[in-house]
Amino acid sequence: MALTAIAAGRPVVVLDDANRENEGDLVLAAALATTETVAFMIRHTSGFLCVALPEAICDRLDLPAMRHSNDDPNGTAYCVATDLHDNGTGISATARARTIAALGDPETTAADLVRPGHVIPLRARAGGVLARRGHTEAGVDLTRLAGLMPGAALAGIVSADVPDEMARRPELERFAAGHGLVVVTVADIAEYRLSTEPQVVRGATTVLPTRYGRFDAVGYRDTRGGEHMALVSGSLAEIGPDTPVYVHRECLTADIFGGAACDCGARLASALTRFGSQGYGAVVYLRDNGPACGPTAKSAASESISKLQDWILKDLGVDPSQTLHSAPARLSRTA
Repeated sequence: MALTAIAAGRPVVVLDDANRENEGDLVLAAALATTETVAFMIRHTSGFLCVALPEAICDRLDLPAMRHSNDDPNGTAYCVATDLHDNGTGISATARARTIAALGDPETTAADLVRPGHVIPLRARAGGVLARRGHTEAGVDLTRLAGLMPGAALAGIVSADVPDEMARRPELERFAAGHGLVVVTVADIAEYRLSTEPQVVRGATTVLPTRYGRFDAVGYRDTRGGEHMALVSGSLAEIGPDTPVYVHRECLTADIFGGAACDCGARLASALTRFGSQGYGAVVYLRDNGPACGPTAKSAASESISKLQDWILKDLGVDPSQTLHSAPARLSRTA
């Protein structure tokens, strides 16, 4: 529903996480901005209109960072404010709609803009909401997923109950219902992307002799540059839905240094020994931004790592649901 609304040029309400800003923004496809929709945004928000753009577009339009060192607590990447050339004062709803639409137009050049102005570009992180759970990345992802030029106008919705504060979730949901707007969360967008977009690309395959036996090593690179590996005992061509698989999340202290605080290293060695001796089975080795165990451990496997596991298993030809709900004879772990 949110993508349909965005593609039709209608604003949507995007909620971020309760433990982050806990606010909602009106988000509109920049390419489809009109005086009417921008006036609606100004009327119901702080009026501080921003346009979220991919890094490449910010560079092409010569929209540098507002400040070289970013002190914003949420890491919002503000760029130098801009207006469209020959656009009056630039502050009216009509003028800002023209500037916003120009920022969403692939034909616009850096020379078409003046700086400073009355619209604030925001530089979205590469990787979208999978890299940063912000409204900026949500806006770029929504427009891209809707089949439009990536770029979205956005502004925070002000509380009607407490005018000197931003609206929170219950009020935002009432606001959306009252105006017939779709509500979507940043988490919804992340889940959609993780479920529908391939998160890994298969790389090279090589033979890897180990002390546990001979394995085919299959490399994978995820969309954020992380590298992972599958070690397959036996022939890759023989892998099927019922192939026994052990999924291991990297644990630096145990895997490399033999740390005794957990049994991660022992489990990995046990799986490699078993599959190497029987000549059948696979170990999927997932590398995260940090170790799964040890002094800087994360408390639980991240959502994105779990999805990466599913994509790698699908690529190998193993049914993820069968592996995760394994029979007693099958090994499965996501520490």
